[in-house]
Amino acid sequence: MPTDISEFESGLSRFGLTSFRPGQSKVIEAVMNGEDCLCIMPTGGGKSLCYQFPAVSRDGLTLVVSPLIALMKDQVDGMVNRGIAAACLNSSQSLDEQGNVIRQMENGQLDLLYVAPERLRSPRFVETIEKTKIQLLAIDEAHCISQWGHDFRPDYARLGKLRTRIGKPQTIALTATATTDVQVDIKRQLELSAPKTFVTGFARDNLYLEVATPPSITEKNLALTEFLNSHPGAGIIYASTRKKCEEIVQLLSGKKRRFGFYHGGMHPQDRKQIQERFMSGEIDVIIATNAFGMGIDKPDIRFVVHYNLPGTLEAYYQEAGRAGRDGKPSDCLLLFSQGDRFIQEF
Repeated sequence: MPTDISEFESGLSRFGLTSFRPGQSKVIEAVMNGEDCLCIMPTGGGKSLCYQFPAVSRDGLTLVVSPLIALMKDQVDGMVNRGIAAACLNSSQSLDEQGNVIRQMENGQLDLLYVAPERLRSPRFVETIEKTKIQLLAIDEAHCISQWGHDFRPDYARLGKLRTRIGKPQTIALTATATTDVQVDIKRQLELSAPKTFVTGFARDNLYLEVATPPSITEKNLALTEFLNSHPGAGIIYASTRKKCEEIVQLLSGKKRRFGFYHGGMHPQDRKQIQERFMSGEIDVIIATNAFGMGIDKPDIRFVVHYNLPGTLEAYYQEAGRAGRDGKPSDCLLLFSQGDRFIQEF
């Protein structure tokens, strides 16, 4: 008999919650009824609960594929603090730490295990999970699976073969944005048969979206500094190139705010340190390329500025959506210049 989600609402207290957010209950009900799901839910909409809740309500392991180590750590720490048996496995851990997590998994001591997609290259790890009772495979940032997605990753493309190898466990794929082509590709790559698809809407009522069109670089820089002067709190400034990020850092040097600089060419340890300082509040504003941000779970980001036009509408939505995850009013400003198009076309 199908499960009615109302039977499980009392279990929300384990997560410090009293009610489901819009769209969550239907997704969780489908998962609890054993159905494969594709869940497209806005950033800040509570996607994680859609697999965390079933993970603690049923026997077996929920294996979560997640792209960022920092996000894994944040989520695992939060659950462990609530008495939930969760762990992560990633390259930042020592061999002893990794071995301890694997032993916990083998002994059935975990409800949730977070891994990066790169971990699934390891034949030893795959052999281990083949012997483990996996009740649910959860794939976060699932748009990375698709060649049509805005952040395609080759390791994600291997997930379909992995799923087949481990016996095609029940699967939920989650992302904030997916065009129709991307949705079809995700289902095809994962070999999901007749999955339930949930699109819970894209409106974020607490976000104020604004486009300004300064006619020159000088006026663009002035618009940026004026915006920062009138918008306190944590924020992200996105630029399309490392060079442009460096120019913005110079432009803003000497200001009272605490700024950080982040791009994909930095040493991984330096990137990790900058991200952690931003998450802890030591840095107010990050100036970054699009290498920064996927999965960032900082609820109090008050603004996001796009100094340059993003590559796609999906990328804009993902990046702007990092503001206001706590539901409080937040501002998103796009400083549009005609010349920015040529950077993206290049």
